[in-house]
Amino acid sequence: MNEFPHTGWIVFPLRAAPGNPRFIPRGQTTTPSLPPIVSMRLGSQLEKKVRIDPPRAPSNLDMKWPARLRKIKHGKYKAGPFVAILTSSGSGGFCGNLSNFSDLIRTGRRMGVTVYVLTPDGLRPGTKTVRGFLLNPRTKGPRWVAATLPLPDVVYNRIPSRRQEMRQAEQRALSTLSTMPGIHLFNPSFFNKWTLYLHMGRSEALSRLLPETVEWKGGCRLDEMIERHSTLFLKPVDGKAGDGMIRITRLKKGYGIVHQSLRGKQKFHISDDKLRSKLKELTGDQSYILQQGIHLARYRGRPFDLRLLLQKDGTGQWDVTGIGVRVAGGEAISTHVPMGGSIAPIDEVFNSLFGNHTSTVKEHLRSTVLEIARHIEKEEGKNLGEMSMDLGLEPNGRIWFFEANAKPMKFDEPAIRQKSLRRLIEYCLYLSGYTRRS
Repeated sequence: MNEFPHTGWIVFPLRAAPGNPRFIPRGQTTTPSLPPIVSMRLGSQLEKKVRIDPPRAPSNLDMKWPARLRKIKHGKYKAGPFVAILTSSGSGGFCGNLSNFSDLIRTGRRMGVTVYVLTPDGLRPGTKTVRGFLLNPRTKGPRWVAATLPLPDVVYNRIPSRRQEMRQAEQRALSTLSTMPGIHLFNPSFFNKWTLYLHMGRSEALSRLLPETVEWKGGCRLDEMIERHSTLFLKPVDGKAGDGMIRITRLKKGYGIVHQSLRGKQKFHISDDKLRSKLKELTGDQSYILQQGIHLARYRGRPFDLRLLLQKDGTGQWDVTGIGVRVAGGEAISTHVPMGGSIAPIDEVFNSLFGNHTSTVKEHLRSTVLEIARHIEKEEGKNLGEMSMDLGLEPNGRIWFFEANAKPMKFDEPAIRQKSLRRLIEYCLYLSGYTRRS
């Protein structure tokens, strides 16, 4: 019942109305051939009679959906899985990181999984299909092809911004998909920096990893924070990539302020009595946290921190997919690459700092971040499949937790990138009740 002897393609001819699909098995199967016609469930709900063709390569005139069959009872099969990348509508049909979507779709095809793009507009109440977008596998013609597709088995939320995610159409789509039987939605929302801080504070062990942090609220606790710490950071609660970050440094006379944005950096030298008003001007009505500055370990004279990608694997368990080192640029107040940061090889960095203790430090780091991931998921009360984390290290190896992100950006390290794509598909196979077939 749980074996997958048949893999191949579900095929709808491009010139025919969807309704008479065929299944073309791959060349080798491990059980006797399928009957000429089978009753088949496509995705989470669509039921069809499907004709079985002899094993062959599908024609270029066919729209091919990779699939594997699972026998659910005598004479009836389930084909899938179908994975939807949920994003927002935009010019050309949808918006978001299209190269990321393309990479995931191609990885799915190689692993026998159909991945398509879905927007809130593509949901069709009362039907068992959606209007989505497939990546055209041929070099000619449009890159993306609109198609009628089965409701997904799994939904991967990649709505690109908090503003878009909070719109009525997106919220309605998330609510609908999270409550439909047979559909598994993961990472249903962005994280909030202050909420994450509260989550971490509810664990005695993990609270020790937190820099002292307070809500900004116009600077009501600025005096006590600046008294205790020579450097402070203001970080937008809903920010990303270091955009909008502010560093405050206590000087012999007054304070140095650096305001970082995607447009560039502004520097100010402010007297004691002007500090609060200047920070209020820079933060405006945006929500910020005020956080203790950490004296980070350095590589070649510049501070660095760590970006870690954690994902669930094909058994539904958290694992570390990769660790990247991000070194601050010459003028940057953060290590984010869009702000001038650079990438360094982790083994070289750790060996230069920890020498023979490198493996011990790495293992402690790994066990710590797995504990963090499990704790955040429990506190969020939502099904999560991946997250990235920003951590700091002191020269003695002490770990500091800065933030986590429920919508990780692409990692620039090729090995981490490729592993992350495979692991996403493996987790989707797990959620949908399929297992990967080599």
